[in-house]
Amino acid sequence: MNLSDVRALAHELADVADALSMAAFNGVRAVSTKLDGSVVTATDVRIEQELRSRILAEFPDHRVVGEEEGVSEGDRHAPRWIIDPIDATTNFVKGNPVFATLIGVEIDGRDAVGVVSAPALASRWDGIVGEGARQDGRAITVSEVGRMALSEVSFGALSDIERTLPGLLSTLALGTERQRGFGDFWGYCLLASGSTDVVLEAQLNHWDLAAVRSIVVAAGGRVTDLDGADRSDGGSAVATNGALHPEVLELIGSHRVH
Repeated sequence: MNLSDVRALAHELADVADALSMAAFNGVRAVSTKLDGSVVTATDVRIEQELRSRILAEFPDHRVVGEEEGVSEGDRHAPRWIIDPIDATTNFVKGNPVFATLIGVEIDGRDAVGVVSAPALASRWDGIVGEGARQDGRAITVSEVGRMALSEVSFGALSDIERTLPGLLSTLALGTERQRGFGDFWGYCLLASGSTDVVLEAQLNHWDLAAVRSIVVAAGGRVTDLDGADRSDGGSAVATNGALHPEVLELIGSHRVH
């Protein structure tokens, strides 16, 4: 399979998603709450339906995993497209421009291609694992920071981290140079471009991570779950520039609730 062709289709899909999300941005009225407490709009659903249709028209043997409609039928060994139609829907609803469509492709069980498009920020990231990552067509790489004391750390939901890893937030606050809560896709894209050094989330879904994991890894970084497994479906994420990963995992291990 030609991964450049897969990436090209992902960009075409992102163009479709961008048009739909921007047509509704700052005009969202109907918002529903799902069983997990997250919010969803008609635009989320419409984007996913459109992207699913176009993917399966191009690759009928592929499978699709999406936040709103679950997993499509098909050969479990076939490539999988993993879609979050609007990552940070709450931001989208509130008129906050930090939202994006995430499109990841998994081949032979491994994250291979990622495209993240943030139309209200007028920026897009992509990556092919082993071939490099880009932001708006420009090559990007992770930072070279090698000591936690000099690093910037970005967090997801603080409550999830504190429940899962009590005391870690204080340790990181006192042991790193800067701490920021970029959240959602944004922290990972900043990490891939060398603008932050560590991203930590204690709870997230497969579609939240697959696309951004490919981009971070393609940019030279590493993304694992809290136990250090190299995966995007583990329900948690530790993303770093690679050099800091062993130290971050060691800190996490010392704060795990057993």
